[in-house]
Amino acid sequence: MSWTTALAVFGASTGAVGVAWQVWSHWLTGGRVQVLALRERRDDRWAISTSVINVGRQDVTVLGYTLWLDRGGMRWKRFKWKVRMLRRFGLAHVRRILLTLPPSLSFTGEACLRDEQGSVRFPTVLRAGSTLRMPHIMLDWSSNRNLRPRVAIHLGSGKIVQGEVLSADAFEPMDIEADYRVHADFEVDVRSDEQIREANGTGGGPIRVSTSVRNRGTDQVHVSTHIEPSDAA
Repeated sequence: MSWTTALAVFGASTGAVGVAWQVWSHWLTGGRVQVLALRERRDDRWAISTSVINVGRQDVTVLGYTLWLDRGGMRWKRFKWKVRMLRRFGLAHVRRILLTLPPSLSFTGEACLRDEQGSVRFPTVLRAGSTLRMPHIMLDWSSNRNLRPRVAIHLGSGKIVQGEVLSADAFEPMDIEADYRVHADFEVDVRSDEQIREANGTGGGPIRVSTSVRNRGTDQVHVSTHIEPSDAA
């Protein structure tokens, strides 16, 4: 192989890799949604709270919400079923199907969920970088460990984002011992790019925010916040 041919092959390969990376990056930063679902014991029932976070750069449409109790071993059974259906109906149809077992709740189309803190009406648009809090749903089930609550968010693109409902106790709080202090120090700049260019280093610069949490003993926790102009301004 001559050097000319080798360079041509190398250029074509790097070009293909570059295009593939751009397509992959565009997909990753597009409409991407994450789901965080927690359960908290209230009297004899569980309060299910779900947050939907749009971590992409594009707005997404939320069409519906599903909550159900999943049984052990169902993931493998769903996978085998979808493989069989994939050959018969194609990916576009199979990806819009959510297999659940009773008991289950599903809200799609022209539906509205409401609790004491607010309401959500479907379909709704979730802006890029924003979070949608679903109203609480009270659920009661036996202590059978084979039953695990799961949630699913139905998007306008046909994608279904699922997540397991985690126990709120899994997020253990930070214990601050006596005479121990937690300190955070950061800068916030609320100016636009145009204001920064026109400031010429005078006035309106970033501000420094300092927050400290100190345990003074006997369950007394002191929190202080201090705001001042940054030295970088």
